[in-house]
Amino acid sequence: MPEKRPFTSKEIADALPAKAAKYHKSRPTFTTNEEGVVEVAYEDPLTLFKLFGVDTKDAADGLLTSALNALGREGANYRPFIAALHAELEPRDAVEAMLIIQMGATHVAMTTLAQKMADLTNWTARESLERSVTRLSRTYLAQMDALKKHRAKAQQTVRVERVTVNDGGQAIVGDVAHGGTIDENRR
Repeated sequence: MPEKRPFTSKEIADALPAKAAKYHKSRPTFTTNEEGVVEVAYEDPLTLFKLFGVDTKDAADGLLTSALNALGREGANYRPFIAALHAELEPRDAVEAMLIIQMGATHVAMTTLAQKMADLTNWTARESLERSVTRLSRTYLAQMDALKKHRAKAQQTVRVERVTVNDGGQAIVGDVAHGGTIDENRR
């Protein structure tokens, strides 16, 4: 039987589809120093800009700080997850990046509470956690809907079916339907 060993980052990147491999090679890594400060490292200086779909350093830094704060001190295991969500969902602007951060944090909170709930034997505490998980589930669905609506607005197109310019230079743009009354004398 072959020996089990962890795969190297290069082996993983080489086995992934191109989009995933590109992220895997340039993804940020997170460590916490002795003072409890989270340090973020990445090779490409544009990593955060590309990850969050923004154009300014302040926006990229603010989004990263927001994501880390949303996870809290105990969320160290989920830092790579939040970064990977942005690579998966490819935000097009800061609004989408913020929604993805919120969705990731809501998902982490929901699954963390669900894990605690599964281990409880105290029914009062379990019921309280159930309500919280239900609220978080609804919040998550609302966040997904908000992202979907925001993206749909960005993709809207207006198609002009017909343009009519009458004397006096006024144009009518849109669907034109002729209606009105029938003049019985013209028959």
